[in-house]
Amino acid sequence: MKNIFAIFLLIFLVSSCDFISPESKSKADLSNITIKSGQSFGFCVGKCHTEMIIKGQNVEFFVKERNFETGVLENKEYTYNEVLTKEKLDKISNLIEVEKFFKLDEVFGCPDCADGGSEWIEITTSDDKTKKVTFEFGRNVPEIEKLIKLLREEREALNSKYAKQ
Repeated sequence: MKNIFAIFLLIFLVSSCDFISPESKSKADLSNITIKSGQSFGFCVGKCHTEMIIKGQNVEFFVKERNFETGVLENKEYTYNEVLTKEKLDKISNLIEVEKFFKLDEVFGCPDCADGGSEWIEITTSDDKTKKVTFEFGRNVPEIEKLIKLLREEREALNSKYAKQ
């Protein structure tokens, strides 16, 4: 009986190595990286460009507006500041795998073609290594789909709060 138990224990430990492997995913340290997430439409009048920049717990939200109210093209920029909750930071942190992100292609699909709009996520590490991944507005990149959705939700919440003013 002891031998059977020992065999099962050994099988369990060997099969569970992925759970205790040093290569297993650990959450990113957001104090050491900057995350940019944005959306833009090239042929647009109005508030057509928004970008959220996360540095630690702080978020800067930028809105660029183009209008012809005076008969002349005017560009306006607005900046808003927020602080993310620890819960939101943990969710973002758990979805970022920096090494995996840096291996992605830079462009997916045809962003901003025929003014379909574009979205992007850009990560800059503490040693100034930067990677920007751009994709069609409203679409996903399978490798980072959950991160895209979470950052998009946060950006849309900020947009509802500020850009609609």
